[in-house]
Amino acid sequence: MTPKNNIPNFSIWEKAIYFFPVQLLFVHLKKNVLLLGFWVILFAIITKSFGLKYGVPYLFLYPEYLGQVGFLSHCIVGLSAGAFIMAFNISSYTVNGFRFPFLATLNRPFIKYCQNNFIIPISFSVAYLFTAASFQMIHEEETLSQVIQNMSGFLAGNVLFILMTAAYFSLTNKSAMFFRNKNTVVDKNFINPISDLFSNSRKWEHIQGKNKKEWKVATYIAAFGKIKIARDSSHYLKSTLEKVFQQNRINASLFQVSIIVVIFILGFLSNFDWIMIPSAASILLLFTMFIMLVSAFYSWFKGWTSLVLLTLIVALNLLSTQSTSVYKNQAYGLDYDRVPAQYSIDQISSMQLDSSQIRRDVNLGIERLENWKQQTGEEKPLAVFLNVPGGGLRSAIWTMKSVATANESTNGQLWENLVLISGSSGGMIGASYLREVLNPVNKPISLEDAYNDMSKDKLNPVAATAVLNDVFFRFKSFQYQGKSYTRDRAKSFEEKLSTDTRGLLNKTLSQYFEREQSAKTPMLLLSPTISNDGRKLLISPLPISYLGEIRSRKETNENIEFTQFFKNHDPGNLSFLSALRMSATFPYVFPSANLPTKPEIEILDAGIRDNYGMTSTLRYIKTFRDWMSSNTSGIVIIQIRDQQKLQVDDPNKKKSLFESITQPFGTFYNTILNVQDYQLDDQIRMAGNWYEDDIEIIDLVLERSELNPISLSWHLTKKEKSRITDALQTTHNQYQFTYLKRLLNPEE
Repeated sequence: MTPKNNIPNFSIWEKAIYFFPVQLLFVHLKKNVLLLGFWVILFAIITKSFGLKYGVPYLFLYPEYLGQVGFLSHCIVGLSAGAFIMAFNISSYTVNGFRFPFLATLNRPFIKYCQNNFIIPISFSVAYLFTAASFQMIHEEETLSQVIQNMSGFLAGNVLFILMTAAYFSLTNKSAMFFRNKNTVVDKNFINPISDLFSNSRKWEHIQGKNKKEWKVATYIAAFGKIKIARDSSHYLKSTLEKVFQQNRINASLFQVSIIVVIFILGFLSNFDWIMIPSAASILLLFTMFIMLVSAFYSWFKGWTSLVLLTLIVALNLLSTQSTSVYKNQAYGLDYDRVPAQYSIDQISSMQLDSSQIRRDVNLGIERLENWKQQTGEEKPLAVFLNVPGGGLRSAIWTMKSVATANESTNGQLWENLVLISGSSGGMIGASYLREVLNPVNKPISLEDAYNDMSKDKLNPVAATAVLNDVFFRFKSFQYQGKSYTRDRAKSFEEKLSTDTRGLLNKTLSQYFEREQSAKTPMLLLSPTISNDGRKLLISPLPISYLGEIRSRKETNENIEFTQFFKNHDPGNLSFLSALRMSATFPYVFPSANLPTKPEIEILDAGIRDNYGMTSTLRYIKTFRDWMSSNTSGIVIIQIRDQQKLQVDDPNKKKSLFESITQPFGTFYNTILNVQDYQLDDQIRMAGNWYEDDIEIIDLVLERSELNPISLSWHLTKKEKSRITDALQTTHNQYQFTYLKRLLNPEE
């Protein structure tokens, strides 16, 4: 029996078990798994359980805005986190409010709901503050005062947004007492934009009637944190309660439309630096919109939500195969308006069998080698080849530091004797910038400044553009070399890379022709992978058809020369930044570039096929082996490695059930670099059959392990950067520097 004032009697254990915050947690776990999925992802990111290898947690734990990390950048992330928390509360209230009719008896029911729906949001905020603070002190080596300032920024932004939203709902949400007067009606003129789109317009009483089991609540958190007994609502008219919950549709609509407008504005203005908010904030805004859409699906389809979403995804996938307007990335500078090049076995073979073209290119290559020999000032110089690894920013920095240190140890002899640079991804970006820094024609830049340039974060603009532009609003374009291209995260990366390298890499491919042919600068060869068939696309300002030569149509060659194959599409106008980006196209981080061929081919990271560029180096040496034997005193290949060769698993490490199940697939991914090492070592041994002299191999190794990790990312922590610098001092690398000096300066 219900006592007077409609306040039931509950035992102590009922007050604890049926505490409203606890019941809300239970209802989320039972009914709202999709809504919880967003929280699971966020918790996994900030605890470094998801995306650590690619630096995703760094976007949250050390957010950057306008190149700075501080109070403002954290405040923006805090504002976005507040938006996500309020979206979660609105979505949860829209989906679950009818399960708790006692809410309608309270003053400002939505605010009370938010107060009691605190367990997950507060847990996330506390976890973020703890992990971010410890991360910044340990890995970014920030002072305690700076960390406190940063965390204060997050809290200020978070609380500010929640308070502003709460104030709005306090003014617009009414309780059952307000509607109990029969003459009181809902204001029909109240702004209610497409509310029924985001929330099912069926009456609460009909929904409640189909869910006869009401979630029991004994106690709840009231104003000022007081614990109160939940009152019975059975004496209220169903129509009165409906008027209370009807407000959900209005509030959800306004909030959803506001978020869409904000994301649209940010996406439209994303080319302005000040609008490029921290990536973490962009991701949180995107999740905010997604969580509202999920709640709309829940409201409409109830238990069928998962099936409906899966069906939509499958349908969109099928439609995408029929559509010709699907967004595609392009290589900036190429002409896509001309007739596509035929990408067929016959066409490829015809080019690779063109002996007259190959002969002309070989002669031009010998002319370049003669220029190189003359530049060294030696009768028989030692020919040096440089192979660099993929691996994002860590490989870019390690390449620059290890090569520059090796060059200094040989008094500049290494760079003077360097013939060719090949490799993949980040290593080639670092080598390209180092080539400009060491070019005497350019304005002098200290090596320390060059390292700092390359060390700057390049992940934030990519992630921010992916969220603000690429997901929904791929409508912006830009001009390059008189041609129009779609702006996306690839363009954002190129712009950031150009800025960080002082514009020195912002050139077309043809602008490097004279410098490389005259041997004023080392030749640089890019070799991204063609995803369609696994071939390599060799990109160089110099004609190098000889690297793809075959003797008959029965033979195959993995190399396709870029300038020869796309001779009708202005290959010389290709942006060198685009060529570098294509060589570093790690899946999903950058969009794969589509080239003007029929059928269309897509370009992926060079490291998929040859992470160190060794096969290209050996093919080049083989082509000019006779000239090398007669005109050089020997060959040295410097291999820059970002990890020890042929690493094996810890024998004491136990595999999880998931690892055991995915072992057949994981084996390929985890051992791909080991497989390349096996093949390359075999090729080096086989070189003895076609090259009379010895080929010396110098390995400069960045030592890292699971206990001493350096992420594969375009953002590195200060501690990771320090580990790269420290690797120069290892016993192995110091010996290699000494040995290289002896090879290049035997008289010293």
